[in-house]
Amino acid sequence: MKNNFPIFIVILIFFFAACYSLLSGTYPISTAKLVELLLHPGADNQAGLILWQFRIPRFILGALAGASLALAGYILQTITRNPIADSGLLGVSSGASFGSVFYYFLIGSYLTNIKQIQSLSLILFGLAGALLALLLNFLLSFSFGGISMPRFILNGIALNTGFSALTAYFSLKINSDDYTRINNWLEGSISQGNWPLIRQVAPLVIILIPLLLTFEGQLRLLRYSDLQLKNIGFKMGYWRIFFVLLAAALVCSSVLIAGNVAFVGLLVPHLTAKFFKGHSKLLLVGITINGGSLLVICDTFAKTAFTPNELPLNAMMGLLGIPYILITFIQKNRQK
Repeated sequence: MKNNFPIFIVILIFFFAACYSLLSGTYPISTAKLVELLLHPGADNQAGLILWQFRIPRFILGALAGASLALAGYILQTITRNPIADSGLLGVSSGASFGSVFYYFLIGSYLTNIKQIQSLSLILFGLAGALLALLLNFLLSFSFGGISMPRFILNGIALNTGFSALTAYFSLKINSDDYTRINNWLEGSISQGNWPLIRQVAPLVIILIPLLLTFEGQLRLLRYSDLQLKNIGFKMGYWRIFFVLLAAALVCSSVLIAGNVAFVGLLVPHLTAKFFKGHSKLLLVGITINGGSLLVICDTFAKTAFTPNELPLNAMMGLLGIPYILITFIQKNRQK
């Protein structure tokens, strides 16, 4: 029972995040009404329409994007052995955003309701952008002694800026009417979330998360030095490529849902590891659920704090992420 206590708390937090998301908004829905609408999804009234067509899709997409970002952050921190590695800092999110916007540039406009084949093409373009960013970063950071981690972070920041500039350029080239919509999406927003988007992205996330959980043991081994891995005959090159592809696909799915959202992949693995005290077998499950909870809570606050206007999700995450980095930096300095 004692070993299961952390996962129980994590699930409880997710439950409160779900209630907060489904109950909050300009149209008031009481707890009793929420239960009634959930038990009778076909209710033909205004409250039912708001809940099933707007709030539930937004909650599901927030949970999927948060879980994807948190897991991608954990993968990148493990394979780079760098505790502050994050898809936003390493340019992966910007690369995925660039790939997605470049797809819209090729077809000429931003599509809100896209067909299955278009959805697959969009995912492939986003994935190609994320992999391009990672490949460039690895090439620029490589030296005869291996990958230089300080250079890896600095190159990631530079690539992040470069891909953001390219994304802004191509978004301006698409269509002047679509610029505002794309700009809102790139700053982080789930306000356009709907059931068709869930049907497009959810299958990818549902495949990726169990795949990561299945090979969690191989990922943990990558924390050890190259020399130690060679001594035990571990195929580190093969597994690094595998997990890089997995992280890029997770980032790509989150970008398609919520745009370029930073700090989730940095905050959640660190805070969850403290909660689970190291490398519990349930750590990855905890990171998955906590990632979803964090993004759902932040998205709901961003939606309701300044009604009728919404804060960009990225600005909301910055309010949490920047103080966390400063506190971590001060604590590390005190320990020296």
